Amino acid sequence: MRLALMLLCLSLSAAAAAASADDYAYAWPLQTGSDSAAWQVELNTDIYGAVHDADLRDIEILNAAGEAVPMAPRTVQFTTSMANDVDLPLFVLPPAAESGAVDALQLHIERDANGRLRRLDTVESAAAGAPANADIVLDASGLDAGIESLWLDWSPAADVNARFDVGGSDDLQQWHPLAANAVVMALRQGGSELARHRIVLNGTRAKYLRLHRLDAGNAIAELHVRAHVLARSTLIQPTRVWVDAQPLPAQAGESPALGTSSFRYRLPAPLAVAALKLELATDNSLAHVRVSSGVPQVLRADLTAFRLRQDGTALVNDEIEIAPTPRTQDWVVESATPLDHAPTLRVAFRPDRFVFLAQGPAPYRLVAGSVRAHRGDYPVDAALAQLRAKFGNDWQPPLATLGARATLLGVTAYTPAPAPTHRDWKTWLLWSVLVGGAALIGALAVSLLRKQ
Repeated sequence: MRLALMLLCLSLSAAAAAASADDYAYAWPLQTGSDSAAWQVELNTDIYGAVHDADLRDIEILNAAGEAVPMAPRTVQFTTSMANDVDLPLFVLPPAAESGAVDALQLHIERDANGRLRRLDTVESAAAGAPANADIVLDASGLDAGIESLWLDWSPAADVNARFDVGGSDDLQQWHPLAANAVVMALRQGGSELARHRIVLNGTRAKYLRLHRLDAGNAIAELHVRAHVLARSTLIQPTRVWVDAQPLPAQAGESPALGTSSFRYRLPAPLAVAALKLELATDNSLAHVRVSSGVPQVLRADLTAFRLRQDGTALVNDEIEIAPTPRTQDWVVESATPLDHAPTLRVAFRPDRFVFLAQGPAPYRLVAGSVRAHRGDYPVDAALAQLRAKFGNDWQPPLATLGARATLLGVTAYTPAPAPTHRDWKTWLLWSVLVGGAALIGALAVSLLRKQ
């Protein structure tokens, strides 16, 4: 019921902000196969090349009746975190005389191919005194997520009342505190039981954990330790798209500094680039290059590019991740080493996605490119929240498929509407008086001529 009311409100707001396809330059049909209340559409380079507004406001979705449907940019979404319990390998250290003497132990470590502990032998230093309860080292190197808590299990027949300090380390040498004076217990009396097995660590990350016993109680029999981990949330985002930058001819009068090379490139549309790959054109060549973009130019990458051929295989430099750039189309590659041929420049971007509600009759189409029309604001996220409450937090609207571009107004859509003529009533009144006066004088002159 709540979702239906939300869709009704959005429908009313969409009807109030209906757009006309005649205001836009181009249109792309959308294929929406299955029955879904909401869809998402991913922009391509054609659409980026058509938009006029830097904030992508001149993009709308129209239904078969030509009415604008509720749409909005897709907001950031993460996968749901998944909890998991993992048994940790356990190694018992020899007893130390004092609580601080564990740091004086010398460790003989043996790891497997994955870096996990396979054997951990210890030798007490001379500083160790009278024995006490053994410390325990837990191998958490196989975890790729933060540890929310430890769960200690032991023989169900034994009563336990123990206190631990918990430390963490990545090298088994330098330890840092994680939890102090943590209590675990299992006490039975008169048919009742009081149990506490959990030590909270609040998502800490450490390859190794150490349980240092603080009390002088009996050793815990058949001890097993599990780590409760919360899997890392993953950002749901579009896959990167790679496009080729086209080299441009040198401009008249343009000449790089002596001993250098400069090449200009243009992308098929203004794109927010997140990575680039530069390949030299000649085998067994090496050059220090700087890559810039925009007007004025802003440095995006500074790298050493190479292309080496060995045994029929070309070895080239890897791609480079860069901070996402503002959408720009013009790029420049400058080389401190003279190059005979322009390098190949490829860039990667993550396309924007928009979510729209399937309101009104299909088929739908995306229209873009206008200086006169702008999309309204719709609370689409509120409707998506209701859908995710029904279908799960990881639910996403299905992706609609873009068809071939069709021309609407074309380049005419980018021409501003003529400014309204400003009519000053004082000027019009003055001209009216002048014209009226001239007409009156003419009439008087005609009258005098007739009398003569």
